[in-house]
Amino acid sequence: MAERNSDPFTPSFPIFSGEKYDIWSTKMETYFWSRNLWDIVDKGIPTFGNIVVLSERKQKPLKESVQKNAAALFILQQAVDDNIFFKISRAQTAKAAWDALKTEFQGNPQSTALPDQQRENCKKYLPLYKAILNGKLESVKKFCHDNENALETRITVNLDTALHVAVGTGKTNDIVKHLLTKVTQLSQKNTEGNTVLSVAAIVGNKEAAQMIMKEDKRRELFTAPNKSGRIPLIEAARHGQKEMVTYLMQFSSRYLTYATSTRFRDDSDVSLVNLLIIAGFYDLALDLLKKYESLATMQLSTGESLLSAIAGKPSAFPSGKRREPKFWGYVDIDDREYLVLT
Repeated sequence: MAERNSDPFTPSFPIFSGEKYDIWSTKMETYFWSRNLWDIVDKGIPTFGNIVVLSERKQKPLKESVQKNAAALFILQQAVDDNIFFKISRAQTAKAAWDALKTEFQGNPQSTALPDQQRENCKKYLPLYKAILNGKLESVKKFCHDNENALETRITVNLDTALHVAVGTGKTNDIVKHLLTKVTQLSQKNTEGNTVLSVAAIVGNKEAAQMIMKEDKRRELFTAPNKSGRIPLIEAARHGQKEMVTYLMQFSSRYLTYATSTRFRDDSDVSLVNLLIIAGFYDLALDLLKKYESLATMQLSTGESLLSAIAGKPSAFPSGKRREPKFWGYVDIDDREYLVLT
């Protein structure tokens, strides 16, 4: 765990490389306390309501919280190794970034005992990792040409391949396209058990998914579950990726027909409908129920029904939708004034 200090008058903070998370997090908590930033990392930005209608007195602390969040998020981004950065690169708040790292590494023995060979691979392939993140296609081509094992090697502490990383960025699909012409084995999984299709589903990279599923022999990736038992379609719904769900549904017919008829393994089929309801994708949920009517009466593993899921979403009903604000006013009725809501 290295230390980073670009300013001799600024206290240094440790750099997390995937090992000894508990030690790193303790040091970082102390560092945030010293900068009066721990509350914003631990609790997040306070909720003050609609900033447009806030009084000047309340706008000031909100703006201060936003500035503190930016400072804390910047520190966290600098306090992780490049191989870890992608895990928090999409976080908009310091709390979200901190919680993501905590969920991933706290109590995980792999985070404190990275094999020597994997550590060496991360160092060796760091230029490739950086080239992918920066969208430098020619650099990626050259590196892969000069290193014959670059396409199959796990290049991050999360055991991602170069293709995992390229798909996960969501913005380097020219590199994804190139790698797909070179990679022969797409079934490799990272530490979470995610294939490249699962990664595409999670981040909503529809273009990458389309390139991956272009060849029929890759269709098996659709039913490949991760360590949580979730296939790409379920992950897309779970992460609120509507376009991805819509795209992947075309490959779901055989899977859902088998699932609803045999109730195999788990309740993944009815869970899918439940996730669509939670995400507010009522049109997609309704389409599924029309095709697979038996789902309507099935229950989740928790014993809850889909009806209870819908009941928990007031926005699904006209009475639960937001209305224009009402105002008090006077009206004349039979020469008498009445105070009413208008």
